[in-house]
Amino acid sequence: MSTTPADDDREHLFSELAAHDRLGEALIEHPERVFVSDWNGDHPFMEDFLGELGEAPIGKWGSLGTYSRMDEDLGLSDAVAELHVRRYGEPGVTAQRCVTGAGATSFLTTLLMYQYLQGFREISYLPPVYYNAAWWIRRLGLGVRRVATDVDFASNVELDLPDDGGLLWVTDPVWFAGLPVRSATIDRIAEWQGRTGATVIVDGTFQYMGWEGATAEAADRLDPDLTFRLVCPTKTLAMHGFRFAYAVVPEQHSASFTELHKRLHGPAGLADRLFAHRAVEVLGSHSGALPLMDFARLRYRELVDSGAVTEAVKPETGFFLFGRPSVDASEYVAMDASCFGGQGYPGYVRINLLNPAAVGLLTR
Repeated sequence: MSTTPADDDREHLFSELAAHDRLGEALIEHPERVFVSDWNGDHPFMEDFLGELGEAPIGKWGSLGTYSRMDEDLGLSDAVAELHVRRYGEPGVTAQRCVTGAGATSFLTTLLMYQYLQGFREISYLPPVYYNAAWWIRRLGLGVRRVATDVDFASNVELDLPDDGGLLWVTDPVWFAGLPVRSATIDRIAEWQGRTGATVIVDGTFQYMGWEGATAEAADRLDPDLTFRLVCPTKTLAMHGFRFAYAVVPEQHSASFTELHKRLHGPAGLADRLFAHRAVEVLGSHSGALPLMDFARLRYRELVDSGAVTEAVKPETGFFLFGRPSVDASEYVAMDASCFGGQGYPGYVRINLLNPAAVGLLTR
């Protein structure tokens, strides 16, 4: 039985899920090996980022018998908008557009469910798509169309956007390699969006983590009335023990999007809401997350200069490195390009620069 391009695109996207299943099996089968791609890590700035929240029992800061509704915290929405305007240089982000909540994963669900309820039954995408989003795309039965031949940092990538617009998923940056989607790619999407009226979802979970400092993201150039963008400050600060993220949505969709998110996920916890305020305060400060990014950059240089990583895609943002370790592959478990919808790069794996066990194995 022959397959259609749409079938091939679905198979390509969902192969990421199969790759994650194989990863899980390897972690169980080889517990003695170091997971160098681990999503968990550590860094020396935790206490500074946490501030006075770490100095007293959580009950000091609010009632433990009361729901702590992040989506109803107008002061938080105002602070997020001010962060974008004053720190990131994105004046079009208003408090009305900022929908706050507990964790990026919950927003992946809401973003897809919301568009499904708007009537979309097909989604185009640029690889990679985070695996939890791919799971929901499959679960909702959406038709799939891959519009790029490879991840954006690969050479000779071809982009084929549908003439009839529709719904497009873009992950920016390509987080596992620490590279933003090319500015030219975003500009082409913006032109296409203006011509077709297409809706664009930007998974910007790892945005505002540039090694040269946080600035306006290229995705901010997309049409604000047609673009839904996810941002995750707890990722930016690498403090995953707290859950805080937000979506920047078109103003005309803000009330209904907030309602759906609230129905799906309920209120946040008190600790998460308090930390959300603290995270925005830290990110809006003079140094922001730059000390953490400098720390990641030093780790990268250590791995490359020591020969612990023999080849690598040079990152510009975040705390992951995509490269080829010099130690034998039998000593570690890792995520390769197949986990992210990429092609080529044999022997390259994602390395968490903040994971002491990973760095220790590679530089021993």
